[in-house]
Amino acid sequence: MTTVQVPVPGETSWISVCPGGLWEVCRRWLGERKRGDITPMMGSLCKVKVQRSTVMEGNTLRTASQEQESTASVDSSGQATSYPRSQDSVLQLPLDEWCLLRMGEGQCDITEGCLEGMRAGEMCEFTISAWNAKNSKAAGSDANGTQTENTTEQGSSQQSDCFTVQLHSLTPGQESWQMTPGEKWTWVLSHKQRGGQRFGNGDIWGATDCYCRAVKLAITLNGKTRRKPVDETFKEGVDGEDDDDAALTPCFDKENEQAECADVSIPTEEEYKTVKAELHCNLSLCQLKSGQLGKSRDSSIKATELNPKSTKAWYQLGQACLQLGELEESRMAFGKILELQPDSESARTALKQVNNRLKDLDSKLGQRLSKMFN
Repeated sequence: MTTVQVPVPGETSWISVCPGGLWEVCRRWLGERKRGDITPMMGSLCKVKVQRSTVMEGNTLRTASQEQESTASVDSSGQATSYPRSQDSVLQLPLDEWCLLRMGEGQCDITEGCLEGMRAGEMCEFTISAWNAKNSKAAGSDANGTQTENTTEQGSSQQSDCFTVQLHSLTPGQESWQMTPGEKWTWVLSHKQRGGQRFGNGDIWGATDCYCRAVKLAITLNGKTRRKPVDETFKEGVDGEDDDDAALTPCFDKENEQAECADVSIPTEEEYKTVKAELHCNLSLCQLKSGQLGKSRDSSIKATELNPKSTKAWYQLGQACLQLGELEESRMAFGKILELQPDSESARTALKQVNNRLKDLDSKLGQRLSKMFN
């Protein structure tokens, strides 16, 4: 999620994702800001309540009042509220009741964005409107999934809904730069698993969000994978004999080195590259299905660079290029699959389709040239 400052003081605007597509969110603070340094970060468990704002006479918004009811504060032993994600809803949280949201998991990207920078006891108001009807099933629907008529010719919905979110309490979290490599890797794997679950449930946009979160974290692990033990990496001399070159062998703090090598929560370089390639490959498929053809091509290229033997990545590259009209690149990708897997019927069929389109283009070009010179 990219946050963009808007001219109105105290307001921020960004684009968030929900199962139906992309939505524009605009947030403004309500009441006085609290003091303190603790705000929601990755892993924070936040006790929140989301409510719909209503419209009074004179088109002025009346927001839900900030309640002073007695309710227990959240602690680190709590569990995030289980709430099914739905294509028919924009906000993936129950309304008008306290629930627990784990920051970083992407259960409700809109609410997570609103919670950024909030302190316990604060409240904000936010409006949402569909970002683009051409790329979003949600455009033309309100927050409850009901279809609306008020859309522009370009596809951006003029319909918007207004809500409030109240942060009661929270547990401490971490910024990504504060995490150990092992903690980051745990998040990467959890995002990957969650992305697969959402994809299997038809939540393509939700899966895309998960894979994007995983890729961003994985990038920060570059060069921080688990190394082989010192005894395997460096040898003294040749054939066990000491020589002068042994004195030039790099020297490490063996205690720290052995501890790092024993930390199985940190991936090896091979594990890191394999998972990262799978993430880019899965992201490419999601982008292909949501019509983001250029991004799908770029993601599949990264996947093939990390794992040149991935027939799945080559196939998605071929499909993205085919739909973009980049036929030579598409033919190359499908041809690569047949080099790796000669009996691939899907690659053979796709390659035949590409060759037929190229023949049609050559034929049309020949007809045009013939008319020009006759």
